[in-house]
Amino acid sequence: MDREEQLLFRHLQDLADTCYSRNVPVYTDFLNLNEQTVFLSKMSEFSHVRTVLDGGYEGAERKIVCFLPAYEEGEPFRPFLPIRIRSSAGKFTVPCTHRDYLGAILNLGIERGKIGDILVGDGQAHVLCMRAMADYVIEQLTSVKRNPVLVGSAEFSDLEKQLVFTEMTGTLASLRMDSLLAFFMKSSRTASAAVLDGERVFVNGRLCTSHSAEPRAGETVSVRGVGKFVFDGVVSSTKKGRLFIKIRKYS
Repeated sequence: MDREEQLLFRHLQDLADTCYSRNVPVYTDFLNLNEQTVFLSKMSEFSHVRTVLDGGYEGAERKIVCFLPAYEEGEPFRPFLPIRIRSSAGKFTVPCTHRDYLGAILNLGIERGKIGDILVGDGQAHVLCMRAMADYVIEQLTSVKRNPVLVGSAEFSDLEKQLVFTEMTGTLASLRMDSLLAFFMKSSRTASAAVLDGERVFVNGRLCTSHSAEPRAGETVSVRGVGKFVFDGVVSSTKKGRLFIKIRKYS
């Protein structure tokens, strides 16, 4: 681990020890994929408490770690909320990207770790936000790009409705990760090998560098700078032994 990763690991240890000694739940801010890999690679260090990764919905990329007393069962309290940002410009709405929404929120002086995933839809976005910051964003955010916006609370059930997938099917000679990534990226095996070697691929939040790794059905694969998809598994095989697979690309 480099120095930054060591600092994060010590911070996680401190939170776990606080949970254990005080017998209370303790939470991190939202962690990116690299930070989640640090946590997942050191899971054995947190065996004295119960841990849960939560991003608000299935397939979330940015997640918090919940450190819970070992005896505590059930779903943990979520220290974050979904909020909805909607343009009030009507037909004059200027299309906004993930970057536009994130930039507008960060310009309020909010740290990146206080914000989870941002799901962008038609003229609106749903944002996961730590509870301590949610009211501030609702009160202070008035525009995104050139659009006046209305900001209010939302429900966790709204998040799934915002998810849009593009189904992709095709055949592979094998389920090697470099082969699957080449299919997803519509590129060569050389290009897919490069993103693996560049530590840009994460499977369910854990860094993957193995060219021959075989994903399991239901796992979410994220390629930093490219996108992410859910691997739905092998549908069938051809007479020549090629595997017919299906993935769902996040749009």
